[in-house]
Amino acid sequence: MFGVEGRLVRWVLRHRLRFSKYAVASLVATGITQLVLYGLYSGGLDATSASTIGFVAGAVPHFVMIRWWAWGQRGMPRLTRQVVGYLVVTGLGGFVSVGLTTLAELVFSPLVVDRDARTLVLIMAYLLGGLPVFVAKFAFLDRVFGQEYEATSSTSVRAANPVAPGTTSS
Repeated sequence: MFGVEGRLVRWVLRHRLRFSKYAVASLVATGITQLVLYGLYSGGLDATSASTIGFVAGAVPHFVMIRWWAWGQRGMPRLTRQVVGYLVVTGLGGFVSVGLTTLAELVFSPLVVDRDARTLVLIMAYLLGGLPVFVAKFAFLDRVFGQEYEATSSTSVRAANPVAPGTTSS
């Protein structure tokens, strides 16, 4: 009965620090994205262009923050694999957010005349598009970055002279 729930609880406890850092980095990136989206859209740019530029503006620092801070990765090893993995999962999430923002503009443009009010509607559509993939994105990125993280943060200690089980050393 507690199999799935128990595994989920163990997974959360094992990953809570990394997840917390990922969440903070995501909040910073979302803030950057929303500021750019707001500035560009309220300045007259269309929703698709404004949200795409905002997405890229937030995605670049997000990658750096999660790679260096959340997963403690440094240097070039496996950078290509990490960039590709990040681009795939973030690109899919961005596609959803940009698509919902574009759809919101099409639906709400005739209903909401005030551009500032419409900008807030677009920001909400963008944010709501990112919420469902937030945890799934962490789980995927943990697989991309986590293998190296586990290898570099290992605390296992090997005995200098291992003794076979059931024997003693004198």
